[in-house]
Amino acid sequence: MQLSAETRLKAILEGTGAGTWEFNLDTGEIIFNDRWASMLGYSLDELSPVSFQTWERLSHADDVQAAHQALAQYLNGENPQYECVVRMLHKNGQWRYIHTRGTLLTDRYESSHRWLMGTHLDVTDEKVSQHQLQKLAESLPGVIYSFVMDPDGRFHFPYLSQKTEDFYGVSAEDARANPDLMFDPIHPDDLPRVQATIDESARTLCQWVCDFRIVLGDRVRWLRGVSRPERDIDGSITWHGVITDIDDRKLLELELEQLSITDELTGLYNRRYMLRKLEELAAENERYGHTFSLISLDIDFFKAINDSWGHPMGDAVLQTIARLIESRTRKADIVARTGGEEFIVLMPGTTLGDARHVAESLRTSLETLAFVSDEGQPFSVTLSAGVVSWSTDVPSVRDLLAMCDQSLYQAKRAGRNRVVVSGAKGD
Repeated sequence: MQLSAETRLKAILEGTGAGTWEFNLDTGEIIFNDRWASMLGYSLDELSPVSFQTWERLSHADDVQAAHQALAQYLNGENPQYECVVRMLHKNGQWRYIHTRGTLLTDRYESSHRWLMGTHLDVTDEKVSQHQLQKLAESLPGVIYSFVMDPDGRFHFPYLSQKTEDFYGVSAEDARANPDLMFDPIHPDDLPRVQATIDESARTLCQWVCDFRIVLGDRVRWLRGVSRPERDIDGSITWHGVITDIDDRKLLELELEQLSITDELTGLYNRRYMLRKLEELAAENERYGHTFSLISLDIDFFKAINDSWGHPMGDAVLQTIARLIESRTRKADIVARTGGEEFIVLMPGTTLGDARHVAESLRTSLETLAFVSDEGQPFSVTLSAGVVSWSTDVPSVRDLLAMCDQSLYQAKRAGRNRVVVSGAKGD
């Protein structure tokens, strides 16, 4: 049995719960079906006689004006369909959100037959959910978002909370229209890592977690993104997550990290950090053949300085020597205080001959430097140094350090205030 078009349309409307309306733009005549009245808790008989004023009386005054504006935009050809959401008063006194859609049907032979026809659908539950989500997003100290990556690599943000403007300096609407705006402010040093972690999360479908910096004008701000991916049927991947401000926490972490790797008195790196970088350089040497050298420095007769002029003066001497070493070495060099009066300079990409030259420059500079005690007594300070260079003949980092110490001890035994170069590698 073939159903008529009218029967099929009625079944569709019953299934969707939509009310129908017809409005003659020229005569003002208006027609509603029973479903339209029942979604507001009425029967058509209770609302009779039904007119355009019936709709206006039940609609929220603020929304009536917006509905008229939407209609004017549709009739002027600005929008392809008449569409708006209007709050309408239910019989029980509650406001219901009614989604209105309509299209114009004209009779080219009858100019007075301009009928606007459409549906009313109760979307209150959806509106309430959206409102609750919006309030939740506003209360959270971060950006709530959904991020979609298509199989061809294109991406977009179906949802962004309004906190986007606070964090990224762009509105959520603009970022949804142009998703690159969410990546443009990322610090250029962090952007490759952000992209790599997104790709890894897409490949493994594991949680995405990434700390990165946002640059807005002169301000740099640390953010953390956390989201869980899921693969859609079409092959695209969607992440739902939140981006939070971790600036204070990150700065504290960096401060604590800096304290853990630096010497409190001199501000130089400590032995722990120097050993870590030494291991890294040794690994790079094995892989790429890069050379590096090591200078071990020790202040001569430092105990006598403390005994003669006091520990505060001894500390001042250490600080002066630390500044001297930093001024005579490169930014790429690692300068560490590894003991009471012991220093090590780790010099990447430096031959044994160049390292020896630096050590001699430090020794002669300190030798000519004049120190004065708190009592006004002048005194001098000298240092001894051992210099080694990494080579494939050195079994391990520990052996390299032992060789450097041995060279330093030779300088001490030979009378101090001198540099001894190990034969680990030629110039």
